[in-house]
Amino acid sequence: MKRALLVGAVVVGCLALRRIGRRSGATGPEVRAPLPGDHIVSHPLWQSTRAITIEAPPEEVWPWIVQMGFPAYRAGWYTPYWLDRLQWGIEERSADTIVPELQELAVGDRVPDSRDWSAYFHVVELEPEHALILHSTRHVLRPMRSNEFTWAFVLRPEGESATRLSIRARGRMEPRLARMLLGPLISVGDFANASVMLRGIKARAEGRRAVREKAAA
Repeated sequence: MKRALLVGAVVVGCLALRRIGRRSGATGPEVRAPLPGDHIVSHPLWQSTRAITIEAPPEEVWPWIVQMGFPAYRAGWYTPYWLDRLQWGIEERSADTIVPELQELAVGDRVPDSRDWSAYFHVVELEPEHALILHSTRHVLRPMRSNEFTWAFVLRPEGESATRLSIRARGRMEPRLARMLLGPLISVGDFANASVMLRGIKARAEGRRAVREKAAA
């Protein structure tokens, strides 16, 4: 009996880990729905979809999205400072304000994800106030030989003054050994980083809106 309970607990734990590794905050229809950028990595070996509702319209959320990037050069990824230091040794903090000089971004631009620019994204799709699609082949960790990865940030209006923000990651890595060894780690890392990123964007956008409304009152 104890052995059966242990096996059952392990199975449930694995299923729960798989679920949070692949989705959080997103509804079933949101997970299944196609999003801009899906065609870039057409047959991903791994995908996650995460979402959050922000009490601010898309035009007020978009400036926070478009200025993202490694915080030494851009506004950061809105992940907690302690997490950035622990994982990557990043010394700079993510911006808490909209930075005017970082609002210009175009298809073909590079968005840094490391201090030395060894890891970066290319902007492959950009529709203001709706979608930013980033693509990378530079995020390669041993024992990977190659890694193709997309990050889609998609905004849609919800009601009259709110935004539903979704983040979808799709990746394909080689060789098979890398998929087996790094797959679970990537899933957990994506959950830890993308989930707090969503909350960071939400807090900033809603906070700025509250300040504006208070000033207008």
